[in-house]
Amino acid sequence: MLRAVITDIDGTLTDERRRLSTCAIETIRKLQDNGVQVVLASGNTSCILKGLSKLIGTSGTFIGENGGVYRVGFTGDLKILPNRQIALDALDLLTRHFQEQGITLDMYSPRERFADVAFARNVPVDEVRTLLADWNVSVLDTNFAIHIQEKGFSKGSAFRHIAGDLDIPLSDFLAIGDSENDTDMIQASGTGCCVANAVQEVKQAADYVSSIPYGEGFVEVMTRFFPHILER
Repeated sequence: MLRAVITDIDGTLTDERRRLSTCAIETIRKLQDNGVQVVLASGNTSCILKGLSKLIGTSGTFIGENGGVYRVGFTGDLKILPNRQIALDALDLLTRHFQEQGITLDMYSPRERFADVAFARNVPVDEVRTLLADWNVSVLDTNFAIHIQEKGFSKGSAFRHIAGDLDIPLSDFLAIGDSENDTDMIQASGTGCCVANAVQEVKQAADYVSSIPYGEGFVEVMTRFFPHILER
């Protein structure tokens, strides 16, 4: 029995211009108001997710920095999982390498990140992965940014912590996303879904793929699996 939803934000609850989908927000609020726990899972910082949780209308539980941090409820403590220094050391190598090519990495919210580093996709992600092949880090391309984090942490690993803290089995969660960083979260859930704009890797991992993209695709999936709430 599905009792909870864990969802990516960018590309899943937004439109192609990265604006939040109002129909997706209305759907989340209706689910939450009818007892379905909705968890946000993103590569964004905890600062952004705290605000989004309140404004969208969830109960405050979220995963940030691609599983590097998480919080349960609005009053829960922020949990920081990886060692960020490993990512910072890797970043130093990348910075020096690309500076030699006359390229400056455009960092995203460096002072608000506790677990990873993130920068703009103005350098080839394959080159980043080659440079860091021998490092104990994961390199994630979310289609919005490149993230570097200590290996062994992901949205999926943080999802397992949250499920335990909420006392909701993974099998009772529906997970939905669109990017490679959503794959293990989708595989860990009882019901894994993705929106039509998802990358092929995510589509292959999902049990159900929406017929339409972005936020409207999210609504399609929720209506399919929670008709007793959303069709009345």
